[in-house]
Amino acid sequence: MKRYDSYKDSGVEWIGEIPSHWGTTKIKYTTDGSKYSFIDGDWIESNNLSDDGIRYITTGNIGEGFYKEQGKGYISEETFNNLNCTEVLEGDLVISRLSLPVGRSCIIPFIHHKVVTSVDNVILRPTSEFSKHYLNYQFNSKKYFDYTELISRGTTLTRISRGMLGNNPIVSPPLSEQQQIVSFLDTKTSKIDELILKKQRKIELLTEYRTSLINEVVTKGLNPKVAMKDSGVEWIGEIPSHYQMISIKFLVATPLTDGPHETPVFIDDGIPFLSVNGIVGNSIDFNKVRGYISEELHLQYSMKCKPQRDDVLLVKSGSTTGKSTIVETDLDFNIWSPLCIVRSNKNKILPRFTFQTFQSGYFRLLVENNWSYGTQPNIGMEVIENLSIVVPPLSEQHQIVSYLDEQTEKIDSSIQLEKKKIKLLKEYRQSLISAVVTGKIKVF
Repeated sequence: MKRYDSYKDSGVEWIGEIPSHWGTTKIKYTTDGSKYSFIDGDWIESNNLSDDGIRYITTGNIGEGFYKEQGKGYISEETFNNLNCTEVLEGDLVISRLSLPVGRSCIIPFIHHKVVTSVDNVILRPTSEFSKHYLNYQFNSKKYFDYTELISRGTTLTRISRGMLGNNPIVSPPLSEQQQIVSFLDTKTSKIDELILKKQRKIELLTEYRTSLINEVVTKGLNPKVAMKDSGVEWIGEIPSHYQMISIKFLVATPLTDGPHETPVFIDDGIPFLSVNGIVGNSIDFNKVRGYISEELHLQYSMKCKPQRDDVLLVKSGSTTGKSTIVETDLDFNIWSPLCIVRSNKNKILPRFTFQTFQSGYFRLLVENNWSYGTQPNIGMEVIENLSIVVPPLSEQHQIVSYLDEQTEKIDSSIQLEKKKIKLLKEYRQSLISAVVTGKIKVF
């Protein structure tokens, strides 16, 4: 890669050296007046949200340089007028002040709706001296994220004030060079993004294959020539004639139980307290526990519920209802009420066979077809224990578990490899943007 003819110190640590003919400025000076740098989003109470009308976007819609269509928030035209809301225009540069990476931005596309945004986002409409696309790249570069995270520390939520955001230093090349940089980065990042999409699609296909493989083996076994019978369940179809359909309540060593239905007092260090966020993929991630509780509270909760090795943990409420994992540690920990413990009676069903069954497509359908709805899906304990699953003889369960453990390990390794490649591509994308927008690389 080429470099510019000469460089100077920018005077800003995170920016470092810049080409001699470039300058630096602050975000608030990219608009017509520093006093009015940002156009604020609107404070919309949840009771003002509706099912249709004017699109209401939040910080969750602001990706790292791109708009994310997610969430279903709308407000009525009446609310828009009564609250004197500000309309977000197509092509506006919107910056999020909340949640990592703080200060990320996107340019709003045409999304077939009139749009407003939450108060945690601000709109920046730069003057003709600045390319909003160049600014968007700069606001989504790694060095910029590192800087905004540093100055946002110490608050309850990771948030940056309007004043602090407006005073953030940025690089200011001539407009013609900003436009050349945008053209270069558009081409390069689109190629990187295509590679990332291909790898994400490969992960989706591997995940689908994993689920279908488990589904086939736990319901049909490993012998393709065995005599079959109707399972009595439409989406399971036929099962080997010597298999049984048995309710979960007849396969457990102890009755199903869930965690406490209260929010515990958390401490800085103690017994890990797990909720649904701690189940990552098919495993428990103790780096993502809900918090830590005292030994005394753990003993109190353990009178009702105490996870142990080989327990299967099933999510019974929330957006990930039906997700599961198996405990593979002797570490003391406890769980919250959205999780329930399924402790297999090993004389009837192997814990890992229970786990593999819960990973199958047919079991997920069983759960989904028995959901009840409040603000989000959930399934009751009595409903779970009355779900009937396919149960082979123990000798075949051993064979099935051994086979699936081997096969899913290979698939999981392939998925992890693709995830690693995606991570490296994203890191390269970030470092390339940082190098180009700060002038470390000349691209024209």
